Amino acid sequence: MNWIKELKNKTWIDWVKILVAIDIASVGIGLILGMPFHVLAGVLGFISRFLFGVMYVFVAVLILKRIFPTELSKKETNRKKDVNFDIKKGLHDSKRIGKKIIDFINFYSDKVIDIIDDWLDIIESFFYKKKEELKKEVKKLVDDK
Repeated sequence: MNWIKELKNKTWIDWVKILVAIDIASVGIGLILGMPFHVLAGVLGFISRFLFGVMYVFVAVLILKRIFPTELSKKETNRKKDVNFDIKKGLHDSKRIGKKIIDFINFYSDKVIDIIDDWLDIIESFFYKKKEELKKEVKKLVDDK
């Protein structure tokens, strides 16, 4: 049971790998039983199915990169170095793409927030003007009597 003690030392990426491994194992059990049996992929509906699908593709690419490295060499040590370099390069590229996506989301979310803020300012000024008009009309009616 030493592996249970090691769980608290795992990073977030290790936890993601654990979740994907659990779901892949459950799919395998479901295939044996002839039932669709995803433990985690259907928890949040479309969102979690999409995320787990992306992770499955990521795992498949990692497996294929281990099997078919870009340059096959006769020495096993060079092959391992090439495979590890490919994986590190792929992770670096994915981080760069992820940063671009996050920057894109931040930029357009700021624009949407600015647009909503402008609309709220317009609505506030509209009701403020109507409030002033209402005060004038009420005062006019009260003064006439």
